[in-house]
Amino acid sequence: MDYLIYFKPIFYAVSIIFLVALLSGALVRKGVITELDIKSLSHITIYLLLPCLIFSKIIQSFKPAEFTYWWLMPLLAFAMIGLGILIASLLYIGKIKENKANIAIAAFMNANYMVLPIGQLAFPEQFDLFTTYVFLFVLGVNPALWSLGKYMITSSNGTKLNVRGLLTPPFVANIIAVLIVLIGVHKFIPDYFMKPIDFIGSAAIPVATIVLGATIGSISLKKIPPIFDIIKVVSTKLILLPLLVILILINTKLPQINLLLADLLVIQASVAPATQIIIQAKKYGGNVQHIGGMMFVTYCICMLTIPMWFTFWKYLLENFN
Repeated sequence: MDYLIYFKPIFYAVSIIFLVALLSGALVRKGVITELDIKSLSHITIYLLLPCLIFSKIIQSFKPAEFTYWWLMPLLAFAMIGLGILIASLLYIGKIKENKANIAIAAFMNANYMVLPIGQLAFPEQFDLFTTYVFLFVLGVNPALWSLGKYMITSSNGTKLNVRGLLTPPFVANIIAVLIVLIGVHKFIPDYFMKPIDFIGSAAIPVATIVLGATIGSISLKKIPPIFDIIKVVSTKLILLPLLVILILINTKLPQINLLLADLLVIQASVAPATQIIIQAKKYGGNVQHIGGMMFVTYCICMLTIPMWFTFWKYLLENFN
């Protein structure tokens, strides 16, 4: 098997974000895009675009009858995020409270925006099924990211964990849409109602990428995060977490039962931090310079670590399974 074929799609998917970051960052430095513009785009993304995207995709794609054990996918997402939080917390033992943001960056993965382009290029013949698995996995990531993740990212700004604070528009849209599908009411929603929502939601990914790119691209490289924080976050997100997930999977029967799903879990464990973390920091408060710098570093490194771990995964399957 030619393992190098996985480098091209992964590099391409990550390079898109970097190209947008370079362009958006240049526009910010030239004054074409201002800080007010970025804040406005963040506001629109959180209150309109992301809720529409989440709602439309769940209503249209979520088919619990076709996947008897669909509920296991969100649980796997919770477990993977929890494992990341545990690893990072151990590295920050004794200083967990003041490092919640670093722990969140190390634990919450870019489960959608980065994984889907990788799947489209690496698994073209199975992409529809791959997308379904990603969608079910994201059912667990989104609520966790927009509740616990938001608290961890913004708590240094005085944010406290409370019920009202958890009810962000993306989180509410996720829960409402899932309930609508489970009850069966989605069958009665007319197309003329769903099409505008789907149309608006389709702008979420490019706009969110622009916000990410403008923020990261404008970050001063002279003020990168402390080296020990970088080491701890990178060690958790890009080294220890994928390694543990691979070791767990190789000792189960999942690769024989559903190889595509096992491949997806390896990719989910290996990808860079969630892009929406930077949007949360911009909108709800947080150390944007620190978070942006950390995101920049992790995205640079993951261009090599993702294909490295996937190659290692395939090697283990061929030689020890």
